[in-house]
Amino acid sequence: MNKIVSILLCLCVLFALPLKAQKVGLVLSGGGAKGITHIGIIRALEENNIPIDYVAGTSMGAIVGALYAMGYSPDDMERLIKSDDFKRWYTGNIEEQYIYYFKKNPPTPEFVNVRVSLKNPLQKVKAQFLPSSVVDPLQMNFAFLQLFGQATASCHNDFDRLFIPFRCVASDVYNKRPIIFRKGDLGDAVRASMSFPAMFKPIEIDSVLVYDGGIYNNFPTNVMMQDFHPDIMIGSAVSSNPGKPKDDDIMGQLENMIMQKTDYSMPDSLGILMTFKYTDVNLMDFNRYDELHDIGYNRTIQLMDTIKMRISRRVNYRQLEKERIAYKSRMPEFRFRKIEIEGANEQQKRYIRKEFHSSEDEIFSFEDFRSGYFRLMSDNMISEIIPHAVYNASDHTFDLHLKVKLEDDLSLRVGGNVSSNGANQIYIGATYQNLNNYSKEVSLDGQLGQIYNNLQLSGRIDLPTHIPTSIRLIGSLSSFDYYKQEKLFTKGNSPVFSKKKEKFVKVLLSLPFLNRQKAEFSIGVGDLQDEYFQTNVIDFNNDQSDCSHYTIFGGSVALEGNTLDSRQYATAGRKERLVANIYTGQERFEAGSSVDPYDGEYKYQQSWLQLSYEMERYFPLSSKFVLGNYIRAYYSSRNFSHNYTATMMQAGEFSPTAHSKISYNEAFRANQFIGAGLMPIYQFTPVFHARLELYGFAPIFPILRDDKSQAHYGKLFSRIEYLGELSLVVKLPFGAIGAYVNHYSSPKNNWNFGLTLGWQIFNSRFIE
Repeated sequence: MNKIVSILLCLCVLFALPLKAQKVGLVLSGGGAKGITHIGIIRALEENNIPIDYVAGTSMGAIVGALYAMGYSPDDMERLIKSDDFKRWYTGNIEEQYIYYFKKNPPTPEFVNVRVSLKNPLQKVKAQFLPSSVVDPLQMNFAFLQLFGQATASCHNDFDRLFIPFRCVASDVYNKRPIIFRKGDLGDAVRASMSFPAMFKPIEIDSVLVYDGGIYNNFPTNVMMQDFHPDIMIGSAVSSNPGKPKDDDIMGQLENMIMQKTDYSMPDSLGILMTFKYTDVNLMDFNRYDELHDIGYNRTIQLMDTIKMRISRRVNYRQLEKERIAYKSRMPEFRFRKIEIEGANEQQKRYIRKEFHSSEDEIFSFEDFRSGYFRLMSDNMISEIIPHAVYNASDHTFDLHLKVKLEDDLSLRVGGNVSSNGANQIYIGATYQNLNNYSKEVSLDGQLGQIYNNLQLSGRIDLPTHIPTSIRLIGSLSSFDYYKQEKLFTKGNSPVFSKKKEKFVKVLLSLPFLNRQKAEFSIGVGDLQDEYFQTNVIDFNNDQSDCSHYTIFGGSVALEGNTLDSRQYATAGRKERLVANIYTGQERFEAGSSVDPYDGEYKYQQSWLQLSYEMERYFPLSSKFVLGNYIRAYYSSRNFSHNYTATMMQAGEFSPTAHSKISYNEAFRANQFIGAGLMPIYQFTPVFHARLELYGFAPIFPILRDDKSQAHYGKLFSRIEYLGELSLVVKLPFGAIGAYVNHYSSPKNNWNFGLTLGWQIFNSRFIE
């Protein structure tokens, strides 16, 4: 009897249980930053012990889905998206400690850079006027290996073997079809799925460029059903089909042409759909994490009774977290040994490998890879490196596969500056570059303008020695003609009629100092000539300018670095330069219309020491406010020149603004001085900001003129000058547009107004 009862009880229990455990699939749409909503939904489901057995996503849904599938908890995803690393990935900015300044060349004022291959000059021409994508792929290529490389190794390239089986969708626009990723490199799959045209650069898979999956399928419920056959689905749709475009909405028109209509519906019989309508959230609004997360979380909590009625199975949240931690702990550590390189010849491969290790058997860490990657990407000859990590189970190391894209060997540049203040410049430059066992380049740069004219020939060789070494040779001819400066929109400025000419040759040897700086040793000889009038009362028909001629030999030791985010009008980063110079040379004076007591025989030989320090840096105070500060200290033991005007033209100058660099103002010149400034900046958008610049200048011993037009020192700190400038700046990919008003404390009533377009950048001088 007892046996019969037991059998009946077992049968009752058996029939009461479902034939199989209920399986739940989570489907996540694309939508940029709106996809943060998905994380709130996942958090609410986990807190209520609702299982997630499969996940499929597109674009941002693929990112969230892949992270969850590889063992990231909602807390992990929150920390990642709020991190500085994540912001750098989607902005393309490089962390300061990895900016390899040693490889950087001085900035040039080009608008457009045309790359030409000398091997095939007629067929291969690439113009770099606008970037190929809004987001620089430099950081993204690295980040996707860092994020997904270990998970790819752990699942053995099979997405069914992730912590949660996963699918994502990308688009093959050439063959006009969606691509479903089930296997392969997880980072490649996610990168392809979220490569929205023009925003993110696409990647190449199987010789085809692959783009954002949202073009053909932005809500892959069909993929979930076909691949996993779940008992029920939970869908999160944070996007919608593009609306009817307007005649003045270019982006809306492009979106309608690119994006195919997606079915965002889900029959009630298949599962539970949560739809979110956003009208004010942009693609990159990741700073709105809390708001978007809470919308998803709260909506899910509101529907929780319905969800629990439809999904009877439960998973213990604490147990799930233990299993997740155990899964991630089994992921192999990044340890690299072998390097495979595609897209380079054997000599170039040797050059590239030396950035990571000195011998092929040496194991190097992920941090070694990170440093080497950013060092290589600072090289002017390498345009892109796409890295992959391939796991070797036999020795628990990774092979590092690098797909290298080299720049074409000839760069042609055109640019300059257009300004209402007369500093109009045309810039033309050309550089030939070659990378084999070492990197080398030869450049010719020229500027033609109303104030500044320059022709410079330079050559550079980078030697991959144990301590990397760079050798540069520079030959330069230039003139700086203050006489031609037009004073449009200006009141009260005294006319200045002076010109500086110089020609020099320098040899420079540079060594890296940390990543952000370099040590540089130079030696050179220069021929300098200053032409000037010693009075403002001039008869241009008869008077001739005086001339001071200097033949100088000297050398320097400098320590410098630059992480500023722009060639001009920076809002982030730091620039610093400390330099010691020693010079010796002869001065000769030739009188024009002035009286010359030496009758053309004046010659003066002297040697002197010069020290200078300059620092400019910016501190973010909030998402909109930035505070910059500037310091310049200068000391020269140089004796006075033949006369006061000649002395002032050779004195150190304090010129922290673009306008002050083209203005000859004796009040801001001295042989010894300190100057400092503050630059509060308000950023309306990433490309448009207002900046106020306030500077003070204090000569330690001001240089004064006596009644014989000779120079002499005044009293210690007996004079302080100031200048201020308010400007509105728009920074575009090809140049900057600026509108400014400024005021100098001397001469009196020295107000200036103006507009500029482009980059006002001058080549280096012999004495700086």
